[in-house]
Parts: sequence; C-alpha cells; structure tokens
Amino acid sequence: MKTQIFTFLFSVLLGVSASSQVLISKTGGSPHVNALLDIKDPAKGLILTKTNSIGNFPLYNASAEDHFDDLPALEGALLYNKEDKQYYKYDGTVWIPALQLGGFYNPFETRTKASAAQNWTCVSVLGINTCALSQLFGSNNRQTIPVSNATSRPQLLVNNLNAQVGTDYIVIPAAGLYHISGVVGFNGTSLLGLGQDVSYWVNLDVSYDSGATWSTLAFKETSQSGGIFLDLGQSGNKSASVSSTITLPANSRIRLAAAVSTSSLISTYSNSTDHTDTFINVQRLK
Repeated sequence: MKTQIFTFLFSVLLGVSASSQVLISKTGGSPHVNALLDIKDPAKGLILTKTNSIGNFPLYNASAEDHFDDLPALEGALLYNKEDKQYYKYDGTVWIPALQLGGFYNPFETRTKASAAQNWTCVSVLGINTCALSQLFGSNNRQTIPVSNATSRPQLLVNNLNAQVGTDYIVIPAAGLYHISGVVGFNGTSLLGLGQDVSYWVNLDVSYDSGATWSTLAFKETSQSGGIFLDLGQSGNKSASVSSTITLPANSRIRLAAAVSTSSLISTYSNSTDHTDTFINVQRLK
C-alpha cells in the first residue's frame, strides 16, 4: 500500500519538532486546515485501544462510588469496551459510555421492563362509558404496571444502581439527584368510537414511606384520534411517556401507572410487555 505520510516522516528523519499538521493517506491530498492529524482512507477504519471488560479500564476502582478514580490529566481519553460493544470517553472522573442507555456497565443506570400486562376493558352503557365514568369518580381506571427484576444485555435491562426491584416498584438505593423516565406501550381495539379520541395516561408515582402512601411525581396524556367505526391497535404504535428530574432520599420508591380513557361502545386495551415499549429508567445524576 502506497501510504503517504507527510510532515511526520520528515520530522522524524530530520530530528526536529513538528509543529505543523500530519496527513496519513494513500490517495494524497492535504490535511484539513483545522486538523492536527488527518487520516484519509475510503475503505479502512481506525482501530483504537480495546479492553475486554469494565474491570480492565484504567483507574478502575471497585470501592469507589462511581467505580473509577479521578485523574483530570486523562480527560478526553477514548477506549473501546468489547463486552458491551461501544466506546467510552473519560471526563476526568469517570468513563462514560457513548450510548448512555445502552451502556450495560453504566454504574449510574437501572432500567427495568414490565413483567406482565394490565388490561382495560371499557363498555358504553346508555351513553356513559365505564372508563370515562370511573374518571369522574377520580379512580381514572389507573393500574400500576408490574416490573421485572431480570437483567439482559441484549435488551438493555440493567441494575447497576443495585436497586431493590419489587413487584411493581423500584427502591432508590441512595440519596441523590435522579432522572426518572417511564414509557408505556398500549395494544388494543375500540369499536364504534364515533370519532372520539382515545387518551392514554402515564403516571410516575413516588412514595416516601415504604409504599404506605403514594403521590404523583409526573404524568402525561397522549391522545389518538378515534375512528367512526373501528380502531385496530398494533403493538407498540400507541405509547405515552413521562419523565422527571428530582432529588430523592434513600429508600423512596418509584412506580409506573397507566390508564385509558375512551367513549367507544366497547374497547379493550393492555400494556405491552416488550422491553422497547414499556419500561422504567432510573439514572443517578449526582
């Protein structure tokens, strides 16, 4: 391969310091005006340093809160982790995965999916829908989504916060600032909607007394335009999401709840249990 190495080669041969740019290319050309090192090849890539696991990262310290020692001089370093198939960058205190959610070893991440489906069956009687009626009395036909404690790298399900996962809640392990997000995907069918919208509600609830009482942390309504006669639901095509950034004490609990509101003659819905459709994600920010 006729690879041309400009400037760098001359600097080495002449024994002088190089203060100009370096181009590595087999097609010639000039380095980009803003690049100190410019590598050009239409058919080949650049291979950087690789490691087999998070335990082999520089400055790894299992006893440190964030699993790494601090070294500001190393800020900007890059390393490829073969175990979760992605690059990490070092910010002077911790190695950060390129894909935050996909970082299987992100020490600040817990993500869990629904373990089972809840069902909503709504029937209209004398012009009053049972789902809408329940909303009038405040229950909002809301159901808590059960969650799984299973972990899976292919499904991006992790518990690196070492949080306790109950049947339908997650326990915050340590006091701190957290970003909490929840998504519920809905499947279902409505008959004779007469053009009325279907509303999907998602709540993030928090409890500070071990689940004795719950309060709403955040909620979101997503509407879907209803058909005149028949609405056929498809997996994953109807969803509602909600998120909140909040300071939480240790041992507080987080749960995900959902509800459906419709005026259709008859309808039935359930939440998806696919990990891409329904999940809770807890990330500790500080």
